Amino acid sequence: MELKLTRQPLFINEPLIDQTVEQPIECDALLPDYCPDIVRILKCSVAPVLTGRRASPGKLELEGMAVITVYYVSTGEGVARGEYKVPFSRIVEMKADHPAPVLSLSAQVDYLNCRAVNQRRLDIRGALVLTVKAVGSREDQAIAEGEGMGLQLKREQVEATRLLGQCIRETRVTEKVDLTHGKPPILSIIRVGAAARVTEVKQVAGKAVLRGELNLHILYQCAGGGFDQLDYTLPTSAICELEGLGEGSLCDVWQQVTSVSAEPAAGEDGEYRLLAVDAVVESCVRGWLPYTAQFCSDCYSTKNQCSFRTRAASLTRVCRTLQETIPCKESVPLPEKAEAVVDLWCEGVSLAVRGESGGPVAEGKVTVAMLAKMEDGQLYYFDKVLEVSQKFPCEEDGTLLEGKLVCQSCAWSFSANDTLEVRCDLEFTGILSCQVRAMLLDEVQVDEKAPREDAAAPGLYLYLADPGETLWDIAKRYNTNMDKITGENPEETEGRERRVLLIPVL
Repeated sequence: MELKLTRQPLFINEPLIDQTVEQPIECDALLPDYCPDIVRILKCSVAPVLTGRRASPGKLELEGMAVITVYYVSTGEGVARGEYKVPFSRIVEMKADHPAPVLSLSAQVDYLNCRAVNQRRLDIRGALVLTVKAVGSREDQAIAEGEGMGLQLKREQVEATRLLGQCIRETRVTEKVDLTHGKPPILSIIRVGAAARVTEVKQVAGKAVLRGELNLHILYQCAGGGFDQLDYTLPTSAICELEGLGEGSLCDVWQQVTSVSAEPAAGEDGEYRLLAVDAVVESCVRGWLPYTAQFCSDCYSTKNQCSFRTRAASLTRVCRTLQETIPCKESVPLPEKAEAVVDLWCEGVSLAVRGESGGPVAEGKVTVAMLAKMEDGQLYYFDKVLEVSQKFPCEEDGTLLEGKLVCQSCAWSFSANDTLEVRCDLEFTGILSCQVRAMLLDEVQVDEKAPREDAAAPGLYLYLADPGETLWDIAKRYNTNMDKITGENPEETEGRERRVLLIPVL
């Protein structure tokens, strides 16, 4: 009987990009005509947003926007802000061509300097750190079955996960909202903070239907003087199409706000008691499909000389997807001579991951920013970095943690001794995965003109097996069939202490 080999597909994830690059920011900015003159800068912040991604042969083209916001004390002792958008683009080389790489992108502020050249002009210089990772999934073929010419195969199977791909959708949220009852009318908007989160995911026939919420925190200057704050929660939804999604698949999902504005609007009575909210929320879905990878790792022929070639492969197994809230609570001293907290918010969240026995640990840093009114009536900006860590237990060795850390909300209350109790809810979304190493039988040749001369004579042998010695190794040594050894030793358990086996050789 001639040799027949059957192959089955395996799915290999190839790292295409894993780079960290610096992106400079330079802006010579003039205040718009409607903004009052600058007296003193309070705070200059930058929010990096990636707006475009395009894969082409051998490279990945990125487009983004650095949204710079300057808060300053203006003439008349009011507070104003100026916003500037600085576009940037970057080309990153890929190790191999892939039509649809799955991307993991993040941008953090390295440094930012802002100075007022005069009352109407700003000189802004800084840099972003872009972390770019890309993975491509390809189908491979491995020998899984074979027969003929006395071929014996060491069959193996492992649980793995196929990466289906990635889908990104933008949703625009526009709505007019009323001021909460009792709130004073709006003179001007000082700050708009926004965070988006997924609250529900349904997978149906190649689609992921996401429902979420957009949380807004708004600081505004009141028409009668002073400041006040508003909090709103608006619903969001998105449909992301990804072939292969359905029952049994896994989804790694997250949402982020790429732009947001809130402008005051007048009601029927002429007072500015309405807010026109306009936001863009980006939804991202990565899909995974568990499967059983079947392959052969070794072979021999009981009849003829046999040669073969193997190669190593690394398969991915997603242990679970994650969407967990990590609370952060800390007492922060009130700045000396501070009379009141005008606003407090989180910015500049960073994430680092380290391996540890029993599961990886996510370590985050978040900057708590504070706008405070001092005893002399002046406003000043203060900040403090808080640290948080969260362990993700997993029984698998060498588990990898990948994801995003976002601040969803920030609140505070006064406590004794002029301290603030600051509470931040950070949300981690991502996956726990591990790499499964496999040795694949790649090529087999059996020479029908070269019979084996080292085979044992037919008979029934007694063999004293060492602890951990496998039936495959024994069958290969005696040039017999492993199933026949199992038939003669039905209670055999591999890996236990030394034991005596019956070895049939035909």
